[in-house]
Amino acid sequence: MSHDSDKTIWQVFNLINLAVIVYDNKNQHYTLNQHAKTLLSIEGERAVKKDVFSNLVLRDFSNDEVVSVGQLFSSDITTVLLGSEPTSQLLNINHAVVDDSVTMITLEQDHTFTEQYNFDHIISKISTKLIDIQNDNIDQQINFALKAIGTVLKADRSYLFEFNTDNETITNTHEWVNTGIIAYKDRLQNVPKVELPYFFEVMNQSHLFQVNDIDQLPTKADAEKAEFKEQSIQSVLCIGLRFDDELVGFIGCDCVKTKRNWNKIDLIRIKLVGEIINNALKNINYKKSCS
Repeated sequence: MSHDSDKTIWQVFNLINLAVIVYDNKNQHYTLNQHAKTLLSIEGERAVKKDVFSNLVLRDFSNDEVVSVGQLFSSDITTVLLGSEPTSQLLNINHAVVDDSVTMITLEQDHTFTEQYNFDHIISKISTKLIDIQNDNIDQQINFALKAIGTVLKADRSYLFEFNTDNETITNTHEWVNTGIIAYKDRLQNVPKVELPYFFEVMNQSHLFQVNDIDQLPTKADAEKAEFKEQSIQSVLCIGLRFDDELVGFIGCDCVKTKRNWNKIDLIRIKLVGEIINNALKNINYKKSCS
């Protein structure tokens, strides 16, 4: 193959939206297109030796075993996880034999499956840590859970509110905020429920408050709209927490930077986290009553 032909081929490879890696067995070097270099965080020349990949974390998705870039050229490996939990990316691998000494693979990100895989692992970790939680670390684990659901739902703020013993006021007990987002936890203490009549009307009926665009709230929600605007909220999603079918609090997520059309997957995910936190709070209350 001429130098000009080789140059033209790699110009094409750099234009396609796939990570391409070519292995030359004679020279024992790997050639990466720009997409592959970006995906694998490889800098420098297009052609590299295997030691460049030494910091990569790759696992065969079929058996969770650690593999090297060289092993990816085996047709037995079709999917791998790149990176460490909970930020692993699932990559589908396709193989091609160019000639006796040159083989090629493409790596394609599976965004949908990767997101679900990451969330499943996050939920598993949260659930395990909150099953037999002790009073001294429940705050830390609830904050971790709120950060997880806020991150997965691409929200800017997530929080837990609990009703006070008078059942007439609510308090923001835990809050996670994204980088550059204002925290409101300290301001939202002992808030009278009557200040948010529409919110609690909806929450008491369905245990769900889902708004994609607060500007679309009805007139009778003017109090809620004013509060949301005060906090720069554009979209909000809240799930009620119940003890014996009685509403005792809620967790929620706010989008501040942009609006979000909450979907069924978002709803399923926040409900899962809500149930986990709810059960942890029940366990704590039970232990307190027995002590």
